[in-house]
Amino acid sequence: MKPNFDYKSVPYNFSYCFNDKCKRSAECLRHEISIHIPSEYGVISTISPMYKAPEGKDCPYFKPDKLERFALGITHLLDEIPHSDAVVIRRQMINHFQRSTYYRCQRKERLFSPDEQEYIRQLFVRHGIKNEPVYDEYVEQYNW
Repeated sequence: MKPNFDYKSVPYNFSYCFNDKCKRSAECLRHEISIHIPSEYGVISTISPMYKAPEGKDCPYFKPDKLERFALGITHLLDEIPHSDAVVIRRQMINHFQRSTYYRCQRKERLFSPDEQEYIRQLFVRHGIKNEPVYDEYVEQYNW
């Protein structure tokens, strides 16, 4: 967990894990964040302390305790590609993300997750565009 962590960034419905016996607890965001719960939080959502992952399987609730790179803004995303491809890619992005989400991302009101960035990269690849998508800026944060 990063040292200057702001607890207010934890989503209200985030589930915590208190299983100290889990072999991956030291690298799990759910467990690591449970150590830092402020005293004013009286009610939180937790994964049952009795839960055990099936033998030989990873815990389905595991979230890696690492910062990820989110993208913000698409002001010039389609500037350097042929107009006909840009029109099609823009339409595909609107269909995939829905119109309101697409425009929220364009206005920098919403971040693109790493998975969403990969989706856009694959759109570029399918249209034969060799350049990587370039966003206005990048933000390092936890993928809650």
